[in-house]
Amino acid sequence: MERSPITRRSRGTGRVRIEDVARAAGVSTQTVSRFLRAPAQVGPEASARIAAAILEVGYVPNLVAGSLASNRSRIVAIIVPTLANPVHAQPVQGLSDALRPQGFQVLVGTTDFQAETEAALIHAFIGRRVDGLAVTGGSFAEPSRQLLEAAGTPVVQLWELPEQPFDMTVGLSNAAIGARMAAHFAERGYRSLAVIGHAEASDTRSAGRVTGYCAEAKRLGLADPLVLLPQRPMLIRDATPLLDRLVIQGVEAVFCTSSQLSVVLLLNTRRLGLAIPSDLAIGGIDSDFATLVDPAITAIRVPAYDVGLKAGRLLLRRLAGEPVPERRIDTGFTFIQRGST
Repeated sequence: MERSPITRRSRGTGRVRIEDVARAAGVSTQTVSRFLRAPAQVGPEASARIAAAILEVGYVPNLVAGSLASNRSRIVAIIVPTLANPVHAQPVQGLSDALRPQGFQVLVGTTDFQAETEAALIHAFIGRRVDGLAVTGGSFAEPSRQLLEAAGTPVVQLWELPEQPFDMTVGLSNAAIGARMAAHFAERGYRSLAVIGHAEASDTRSAGRVTGYCAEAKRLGLADPLVLLPQRPMLIRDATPLLDRLVIQGVEAVFCTSSQLSVVLLLNTRRLGLAIPSDLAIGGIDSDFATLVDPAITAIRVPAYDVGLKAGRLLLRRLAGEPVPERRIDTGFTFIQRGST
């Protein structure tokens, strides 16, 4: 009779060990260890046997002991503003897809656009000896910067392109995004413009888009756009006061610095009987929702998944001790014209 998994344990410990997995899989302990550290380095047949053996014997690796012995936690942390917005969830997926085949797992922290929460997360993750860190944003508060410098942990900044990144950065010019939308409105003949961003000071992505939009409008000889900065979260009913201001000011076209803002605004126009785009043109940041509303929203598409994927590849090079010739990667963006303009 086949022995139950609970009996397959090393003598004297009562605990399932790596030797038990190796014995059940018919491989060496070194192969099991390699599978746990970097699955891609083990062949598919042996990997399948080891995975089955781990389940059979009920093995749980001692990650704390392993990290102490190797000085590696095999964990990379990523800090994003929120997971409620799919545009911030996609870099998490990209990072995970880059790291998982090499035996790394991803730990996620969300800031809710609060600078103090970001600082606390950085402190917590560095204290837990993560092997790498990906952080949304182009700058760090001084205490966080000092902590990161002292720790020497590889860091990738996401979504922005600081001229002098702390370590490495993968992102795009948010000012260029705003400028591209302002140029589009001007090309379509709209002269009275507005922009709706976010009031949180820590949302430097939105602030950059507002700045670029207003600067381009000025360069094109247009009047200064009306700038509205509501607090998060903005519900559908919250758009009514904003639309009232746009109508009163005679605004012809408005750029929303996030996908949710543009969708909420467009859905609310029907309450006021506004026709899009003849009464008001709307542009925003692309998402699935931007294509589901009617009319679909003219938008800037940002390669959110690629931001995370490329960040993961940079971290892997650094962790492998390989040179990183390009520390500042510009992913660019795509402009898509649809019915809302």
